[in-house]
Amino acid sequence: MAPVNMTGAVVAAAALLMLSSYSFFFRLSQKKTRKDKLSMRNGLVDAIGNTPLIRINSLSEATGCEILGKCEFLNPGGSVKDRVALKIIQEALESGKLFPGGIVTEGSAGSTAISLATVAPAYGCKCHVVIPDDAAIEKSQIIEALGATVERVRPVSITHKDHYVNIARRRADEANELASKRRLASETNGIHQEKTNGCTVEEEKESSLFSDSVTGGFFADQFENLANYRAHYEGTGPEIWHQTQGNIDAFVAAAGTGGTLAGVSRFLQDKNERVKCFLIDPPGSGLYNKVTRGVMYTREEAEGRRLKNPFDTITEGIGINRLTKNFLMAKLDGGYRGTDKEAVEMSRFLLKNDGLFVGSSSAMNCVGAVRVAQTLGPGHTIVTILCDSGMRHLSKFHDPKYLDLYGLSPSAIGLEFLGIK
Repeated sequence: MAPVNMTGAVVAAAALLMLSSYSFFFRLSQKKTRKDKLSMRNGLVDAIGNTPLIRINSLSEATGCEILGKCEFLNPGGSVKDRVALKIIQEALESGKLFPGGIVTEGSAGSTAISLATVAPAYGCKCHVVIPDDAAIEKSQIIEALGATVERVRPVSITHKDHYVNIARRRADEANELASKRRLASETNGIHQEKTNGCTVEEEKESSLFSDSVTGGFFADQFENLANYRAHYEGTGPEIWHQTQGNIDAFVAAAGTGGTLAGVSRFLQDKNERVKCFLIDPPGSGLYNKVTRGVMYTREEAEGRRLKNPFDTITEGIGINRLTKNFLMAKLDGGYRGTDKEAVEMSRFLLKNDGLFVGSSSAMNCVGAVRVAQTLGPGHTIVTILCDSGMRHLSKFHDPKYLDLYGLSPSAIGLEFLGIK
């Protein structure tokens, strides 16, 4: 009998065992990879939120702070307002104030309207938007391309019945009235002959802004609807806390409706009362005065007396001269006044140094972040919101000819416009 080569047998067995183990773990990793690939989000609405939080390198290095930006421009609809649109529509459907086939109306300078027009079809609804005619034209073009109807009106004070928000509210009432009359007419089996307020339903159909299939209207009311605040208290705020692992010293943002600033500030301070939260406010807005002095207007103005359109800024979607229900939920430690020139310069600085192409409100927020860094000093972590990209601001904020008309052409080399050499 030939002698057995034990060493060779052991080596062969070991090799076989290693090969089997490798094969097992390879199959396991392949299965895991396939599972990861199949781990997809459920439709468009599930892709809203959980946006990246990035370090803005140029600002961080210039200030000695960690300045972080929440990339809300990466939402499906291209802005932070996707969160608001989603929450408003979901709560309206859950409460029975909106039904599939209904029309969501809103008065918006652009981004909220785009988000509503993006989200509404996912729930079988339509969208009608009333927009001031001085808003960037590309915004209304996007809204129409998304299938919504757009009504452009002249900008007037919120106290005027034809302010774009007030018109949007009326349009929702009109849609509800129309749907109610048509249901009544259908029930009486005389839909084409039934008289309602002296005219036939068929005549109303011809004069209405809405189709005869509309099931009713719902006014989104982004300024006063606290679903706006809840979208950020339940979503944006927790995401920032998780992404920073609670290592955050300050948060700063501008306010239009006030929902983002209120929801994020209140959540962060509920988690840690030492987190400082600040407002950055554009020219013409009264919020800076309210936060720093307790009144909405300058010392030269009597509070509540300003009736004309007060804004003197090229930024869009931020700044307001009234206190909304959403803004009243904010927990703030102070405020800063930004200028249009600072916002313009900041947008060009970020593009040149970080490759970030941002809109006017995002640029203003970054101005605020630098101001907070200068106040707190080096070594702090400061978070702000990158609301939308510059793609929606090509005809104004990123148009050299438009800026030149107002003496806002950028000229800075670095951050000297904020006192940083």
